[in-house]
Amino acid sequence: MNEQDRQAPTADGAKRKVGGYLFLPRSMQRGAVILWLRRMHAWTGVYGALIFLLLGISGFYLHHRAEMKIENGRLREAASLTAFVEPGAIESEDDLAAWLTREYKVEGKRAPARGRPGEKVSFSGQQAEQPQLIEISFRAPNGTVSAEHAVGSNVVALKRQSASPLKAVIDMHKTVGVSTAFILIMDTIAGAMVFMSVSGVLLWTRLHGSRLAAVGLFSVATIASLIAMSGVWVSWSAP
Repeated sequence: MNEQDRQAPTADGAKRKVGGYLFLPRSMQRGAVILWLRRMHAWTGVYGALIFLLLGISGFYLHHRAEMKIENGRLREAASLTAFVEPGAIESEDDLAAWLTREYKVEGKRAPARGRPGEKVSFSGQQAEQPQLIEISFRAPNGTVSAEHAVGSNVVALKRQSASPLKAVIDMHKTVGVSTAFILIMDTIAGAMVFMSVSGVLLWTRLHGSRLAAVGLFSVATIASLIAMSGVWVSWSAP
């Protein structure tokens, strides 16, 4: 006989069912529903296992890097190059990005443009026109490619940096420099975590304990989390 169907006598001699899943309606405690819930919980874990592992390792590191004085990963210069172009051929960030993609087949997510606008400066008591400086970079977890060009000149300075494995994992954790497809995959991983949390609680309630024990455990965890978070926020009051 299924444990869910065990019956205990009441005061009037009638039979009533005991056990069951605490937070599931009785109508949903059929074998097919529970089997589906168990399978989905298991397959969701298999689907996200590798990324769960990476998130756990990088998350632990990010939490303790200051106290343990561990480096935050690093970028090291892998190559630098000075390229020549026709004067006036590049006049904007888009022109420089198109040239870099065309000439060197650079692929990756383009970071926000930096640079310096053209302006007049004083040098040795004389006024001089300083040209506009354009800087762009393509960033990915495994490294960056950057280019710098002074508008009107015939020179483009290129630099490629490679990321350490730790830096790559951290950037993937923070979805820095990744593609839209990877961001969507991470969204599904976030959904998988939510589903496994809910389904895990539902399946746990069948194993042991009463509603009172479940509510007590949840309350203790909530209070502990609130106490831990109380020292996180910055408070300030004007004199």
